[in-house]
Amino acid sequence: MNKFYFVAAFVLLSFGAGAQDFRFGKVSVDEVKEEFHPVDKEVDAAVLYRSHNVYYRYDNGIGFTLVTDVHERIKIYTKEGFDWATKEISYYKNSNDEERVSSIKGYTYNINNGKLTSEKLGKNGIFEEEENDYRLSTKITMPVVQEGSVIEYKYTLNSPFVTSIDQTPLQYTIPINRLEVKIVIPEYLNFRKYSNPKSPLILPIAESTEPFVHLNNNNGRGTSRLQFSQNVYEVATNNVPALKKEDYVDYLHNYAAFLKWELTSTRFPNTTTKNYAEDWESVAKSIFNDADFQKEINRDGYFEDEVDQLVQGVQSPLEKMQLIYKFVKQKVKWNGYYGFMPESGGKSAFKKGEGNVGDINLLLTAMLKYAGLNANPVVLSTRSNGIPVFPTRTGFNYVVSVIEFPEGAVLLDATDPHAAPGELPKRARNWKGRLIRENLSSDWVDLYSGVLSSDVSVLSYELGNDMVLRGKAAESYDGLFAKAYREEVEGLSEQVLLENLEKEKGNIKISEVRQENLDSIGLEVKESYVFELQQGVDVINDKVYIKPFIFNGLAENPFKADERHYPIFFEFPMMTKKTINLLIPEDYEVESLPESSIVQINGGEGEFKFLVKQNGRYLRFEADFTLKNIVFLPEQYTALKEFYAQMVEKQSETLVLKKII
Repeated sequence: MNKFYFVAAFVLLSFGAGAQDFRFGKVSVDEVKEEFHPVDKEVDAAVLYRSHNVYYRYDNGIGFTLVTDVHERIKIYTKEGFDWATKEISYYKNSNDEERVSSIKGYTYNINNGKLTSEKLGKNGIFEEEENDYRLSTKITMPVVQEGSVIEYKYTLNSPFVTSIDQTPLQYTIPINRLEVKIVIPEYLNFRKYSNPKSPLILPIAESTEPFVHLNNNNGRGTSRLQFSQNVYEVATNNVPALKKEDYVDYLHNYAAFLKWELTSTRFPNTTTKNYAEDWESVAKSIFNDADFQKEINRDGYFEDEVDQLVQGVQSPLEKMQLIYKFVKQKVKWNGYYGFMPESGGKSAFKKGEGNVGDINLLLTAMLKYAGLNANPVVLSTRSNGIPVFPTRTGFNYVVSVIEFPEGAVLLDATDPHAAPGELPKRARNWKGRLIRENLSSDWVDLYSGVLSSDVSVLSYELGNDMVLRGKAAESYDGLFAKAYREEVEGLSEQVLLENLEKEKGNIKISEVRQENLDSIGLEVKESYVFELQQGVDVINDKVYIKPFIFNGLAENPFKADERHYPIFFEFPMMTKKTINLLIPEDYEVESLPESSIVQINGGEGEFKFLVKQNGRYLRFEADFTLKNIVFLPEQYTALKEFYAQMVEKQSETLVLKKII
């Protein structure tokens, strides 16, 4: 795996970028005329040049400002690459100050009538918006983009938050032909750098020092000199390979190459060293004390009457949990914004009926505590935010609630209307979260469900003398399978539901569709229907050939690639049970049946049982799949691929019937 990236990044010397002019505005005719990428011919776009410079500017009367200059030149090969013509810049603000984007410039280059033309990025292509109380964004939409265009833009991000350097990206999902990164940090600020330990791509980083000199004009009384040393970190390389997309990945960008920066200490002139390096315990304490957690989870004056009425006469802690959890989900809707800090506060969200993640789940925690349950907040990082690689508050962007029962902990997220207790939405199932108790003790909590979710289906059908299959299908889902089903069918009309059921099942007619417990979160969902299938049966002379798993078997191996670069992630532990009950015609007998078999992987972490039984004209086929482990390493990929191949093979085998003469 590492060898693959090493070769791609450093040995492809035949494709160099040295002859190109990467100064802003110096786009060439050849760049616009290029029809496909010289190395990765299948990509829809490529970064021809990326420059990322971070440094500290010093201004009299202001002090240091953290500056980030970005310049990117991108080639668009196909319509599928048009998304790269939009750039979104996200930045931070607080109640006292905010970061600012400035000096935005951009052009789109095309060939028109044989000549190179450019279209300037106008103000109507720049959009600013407030994501939430702490995040702002500027979106750049490049003009007149078409297949073959080259777009180029640059901007500057000015930050007053000099102790926090943003993550430095080194890899995209498209190739980067030329990458130049330079981070310059005054000697007064001591940062520790981290490469992404999950990335197989390792780029060399050159480290050096350079002087900084600033002359102050002292109002006609001469000048003074500010001089110090700066630590310099540089990456300059060609041909950074694209971050390859693979299925069954937790979050693709978790495997991209990047640099993270942790402030460990500061030492300014005439001051002592101040240490900032933290452990997770101190991070948890600072979040609890600074993010209004204590105030929010102990503030109950605005909901006492509702909770008292809700749990009146209820003794069971589990029942109290269910009642309060359901009440909060119905009372306060999620506004779509993340954040472990409350946006408007639980009281305001309770009155308005809307809030961010922090508002809702801290409100839930407060209500559960008021009802006498041992509830506390759990901060975590969503999948799109990555996994924290060192102790830092900024590594978290989400909060849920947890109740610690003697039998174990139960996680709750009231922003998701379809989640039962113990089930988190996909966005929040990301490694571990940090439980923070009111006494300021804290622990890691596993965010992945350890409970097997089940999907049980039964197809009972008869082969008629007209060679048509008629029968009934019934399926029940629980756990995260039930949650996924509810999300999939929410808002569908009966007609659309029927069309979805008939889709990709061939010449089938479905009727009498029934659903049970669709709105009863926590109970298993049931679906059933009657069907008539006029295909799936082959008659050759006096023999009939049928694949018993007519439309509900595993027909295709999801793992087709020869090699794997990233770990394989399944969403949750699962058990699927597929049963086929088949009644054959009276004037036919079985000539050959598929054979029963059992296959395992990794000592039983995954198991597939295929059982076949016959009782006269009645045939029964069972395909049971159990997956206890949800993560497989790349070196286990071949075994997993073969395991799935055997499942597909067994569920695709043919039953042969012979006419009785």
